[in-house]
Amino acid sequence: NANYIKARLEEHYPVLYTGQNGRCAHEMILDCRQFKKAGIEVEDIAKRLMDYGYHAPTVSFPVAGTLMVEPTERESKEELDRF
Repeated sequence: NANYIKARLEEHYPVLYTGQNGRCAHEMILDCRQFKKAGIEVEDIAKRLMDYGYHAPTVSFPVAGTLMVEPTERESKEELDRF
């Protein structure tokens, strides 16, 4: 599921730490540092995701200014698309 979300978002947001084949593991890391120029912190993005009912994402680990997305394998395609 992380690779599905990665494929949907990578044209719009930088994704860190992919393997040789461009795939991620069970999690993916979105680089949100470019939003700081507009005054938006990674914590703001995480809080907004929680407003929409998503589990609190890991922020700034392992890289400051990033968001770690870890969808479970039980998430439906509809829920992944909603994200």
